[in-house]
Amino acid sequence: MISYSSQSNISQQQLPHHPNKAFTLIELLVVIAIVGILSTLSVVAFNSARSKARDSRRLSDIHNLSLALEMYYNDFGAYPPAPTSTGIIGGLCLSDLGITSTCGLNTYIAKIPDDPKNNKHYLYSTVVNPQHYELIYEEETNADDCPSNWVKVPGNTLYNTRTFCVMQYEAKNDGTNKPVSQANGTPWVNISQIDAKAKCQSIGAHLVTEDEWLTIVRNIELQPTNWSSGQIGSGYIPRGNSNGSAAMDGTDHLTGINQRNLVLSNGAIIWDIAGNVWEWTDATILGRDQPTGSSTPRTFGWYEYSNLLTYGVLPPERLLPLNPSWNANQGYGRIYSSGAPNNSNTYVFLRGGNWPDGSYAGVLALALYNGTSVAYSPVGFRCAR
Repeated sequence: MISYSSQSNISQQQLPHHPNKAFTLIELLVVIAIVGILSTLSVVAFNSARSKARDSRRLSDIHNLSLALEMYYNDFGAYPPAPTSTGIIGGLCLSDLGITSTCGLNTYIAKIPDDPKNNKHYLYSTVVNPQHYELIYEEETNADDCPSNWVKVPGNTLYNTRTFCVMQYEAKNDGTNKPVSQANGTPWVNISQIDAKAKCQSIGAHLVTEDEWLTIVRNIELQPTNWSSGQIGSGYIPRGNSNGSAAMDGTDHLTGINQRNLVLSNGAIIWDIAGNVWEWTDATILGRDQPTGSSTPRTFGWYEYSNLLTYGVLPPERLLPLNPSWNANQGYGRIYSSGAPNNSNTYVFLRGGNWPDGSYAGVLALALYNGTSVAYSPVGFRCAR
């Protein structure tokens, strides 16, 4: 007789144990966090690649525009005037249609390119006269991460500058003998050019150069909002704290002729480029090589830029306002220089002007009468990187 095991006996047999294989909450959170980090890194890398690609496009645009302008110059002996609202000046065209002669013949570039992100033209202008020009453009990945209270300044082909960062305010002492850009506190003064260079280097920066200062000024010149009338060349550019009794901190922007903050083409605001305290730049010059407004220079004197008789070793595009007939009336300030042929001493470039200078202060104000080791109360500095 065949017998079978009962169901109850089968159920009583020992069955293998399978542990629970599900993720714990902590494990799930860790996985989610890792995925999130990887996604963020991918997005950052992608955005960085796109920014670099746009910057490559910008540099290519500027190169092509420069070539077109040089070809135009070779044919006409001057660069095309900056455009009016219609883009047509005296039979010359500089507009969306490109750079041409007689509005259609001899095309040097078919279309003025737009910035690949901001959908606006690069800034173009002749400087001092049609023998010099500037193209202003801003990169994304060069000087992309400016420190707090620093501003990004677009580059300028005339001075071979790329986009850079500069202190928004004149340098202040942070209490540990390190320069800092901040609104509170009065400027760090009684410091020589030599020491100012060292202080900027101590924070991984450098004393603002002449090329950088001029890049800032040329940008300011081309912003209608910086002119009292709202139109370039009409009215004046404010000369900052130049009618006061002392240097000020950065909490009162003032108004009118003494307004202290000016706007760049990228919307950044910079303080005290004109007025408050003089600022060292990195440049030096011999006394005999300086500009002069005297036919027989023997000593130092104040001169209007429009009244200079010689420019010394300085090319006009590195010295004069956008229009060489403009002067202190337009807020540019004056120059204090020698030019005496027997003056072989070395002098440092001081820019901007200080609190009691009045119309002698301005965005291009220049004093060339101190040596590299001189330090006194109306002189401060500004760092760049």
